[in-house]
Amino acid sequence: MEYILIGIIIIALLAYVSVILYQRRNSKAIDQLQTKEQSLNDIPVKQTLNEVRKMKLAGQSMTAFQKWEKAYQKLSHDSIAKMDQKLLAAETANNHYHFFEAQKLINGLKQELDDLRQQLNEILAGFQQLKKRQEKNQEQEKALEATYQKLRKQLLTKSFAFGTATEQLEAKLSYLEDAHNKFAKLAKHGDHVEAEGVLKQLDKDTTELNDLMTRIPPRYKEIKTEFPDQLRELRSGYEQLAQQRYAFYDINIPNELDQLDHDISTTNDDFATLDLTKIEAGNKAIEQRIDHLYDVIEAEMAARQQVEKDQADLEEFIMHAKRQSHALLIELDHLDQSYHLTHNEITDAEDLKKQIDEIEVNFAENSQKISDHKAVYSMVADDFKNAFTVLTNIEEKQKAINTSVQGLRKGEQEAQKSLQSFEFEIRNIKRQVEKLRLPGLAKAYLDFFFVVTDEINQLADDLNQVKINLDDITKQLIATQEDLNKLKEETNDLIDSALLTEQLLQYSNRYRHSHAEVAQAGDQAFQIFNQQYDYKQALETIATELEKVEPGSYKKVEDSYYSSKQDDLLD
Repeated sequence: MEYILIGIIIIALLAYVSVILYQRRNSKAIDQLQTKEQSLNDIPVKQTLNEVRKMKLAGQSMTAFQKWEKAYQKLSHDSIAKMDQKLLAAETANNHYHFFEAQKLINGLKQELDDLRQQLNEILAGFQQLKKRQEKNQEQEKALEATYQKLRKQLLTKSFAFGTATEQLEAKLSYLEDAHNKFAKLAKHGDHVEAEGVLKQLDKDTTELNDLMTRIPPRYKEIKTEFPDQLRELRSGYEQLAQQRYAFYDINIPNELDQLDHDISTTNDDFATLDLTKIEAGNKAIEQRIDHLYDVIEAEMAARQQVEKDQADLEEFIMHAKRQSHALLIELDHLDQSYHLTHNEITDAEDLKKQIDEIEVNFAENSQKISDHKAVYSMVADDFKNAFTVLTNIEEKQKAINTSVQGLRKGEQEAQKSLQSFEFEIRNIKRQVEKLRLPGLAKAYLDFFFVVTDEINQLADDLNQVKINLDDITKQLIATQEDLNKLKEETNDLIDSALLTEQLLQYSNRYRHSHAEVAQAGDQAFQIFNQQYDYKQALETIATELEKVEPGSYKKVEDSYYSSKQDDLLD
């Protein structure tokens, strides 16, 4: 029983402590809500409302003010006034240990205070916007007024710079003045919202007028003074050139100048409409056409100076080219009687002559136009420039043709020297073979010898023609030289083989009686030597058997032979 009592006491104590703690937590939350409520007073809605109320408001501004004032009054009479009652109810419920009711009130108050703060800030922003709008409008209107006065003064003091656009610009200034007055009236009566709309349009119109008054003077100056001055200068310049008998191709300058006068007058009339896009496009086109006329006139003047400078030089160049062409054709005609000209030299030289003749005809026509004062010098200058280029190329081709044919006679002389060398070498080959007194020569060797002999004879015959083809002769020289070199190699092999065979047969006699195979090989080699005339085969036949009896014997005989042959050559 005692323990039960103790347990009850403990439970009671715990319950009491819990109640006290819960109550204190709610009290703290209520205190925080009261502090939060009091902080709403820091939002300067009422102060700002009083400041705006002192302003002169009307129209849309007054409507906006009344809207926010009504919202604030409703908030003050309803939400803010009831807030104290709800806080008191929460505190009473908490003191009487109605914790659930107190907690519900506390949670509701938290949300209401947040909503209330947000609404107060919105109302404050509404009042502040009305206040700032007035200040902003006043500042912007002041700046626009300064720009307006600047434009007005500019138009009054420099109306000459705007030409026929002045009347329309004055009308726009008058419109801006009316807009300023309308703004001032709205601002005076406190309708700052509608005044702001007027101000936006006024800003746009002022900017447009400022742009017009910036762009018009330089364009009007072009139309009024610059272009007319340039046209007068062009007329004067053209008249002087006309007196000097200048001609122009594909352009009638007087007509072009008259048309420009008309276009300038038309563009001048466009200023009255303030169509700057059209005016600027027109001025640009006029400027380009005037520049083109300057370019045309300056080009003709420069071209005339160039033509007068080049005319005599070109005439001399043409005469020089004709002399060169004549001399080249005569030389080619002479050479054509003795040589076949296989690279179209005569045809090419005649084509070059035709080009020179065409240039001479064109030069004569241009010279006549100059004499008749009908020359368009820019075109003549182009013709002269092209003629110099073509004549320079012709001269280079003439030199190339002349250089190529000059080698014909030298080539013939070289061919004759080569022929003499070939004839000497073939005779020397014949003498060398005859000197050996061989029993005969193989048919293949003789056939090749006669082929080379025929080639040399054909070369001699071709060189003895009245008209020779050096290209074919050059090919023959190369082929004959190659065949002759081959014949010389075969002749040397034949001589060496024959002489070595004779020496080996003599050397083999020492073994003839003691070695039947050597005797047999000797007889076979002798037969091949004297009947078949295959001296290389005869050499191989005796050398093979002799090497079997006496290794190194062939090398010994061979070394002795070549050593003796070298001594003969040195002698």
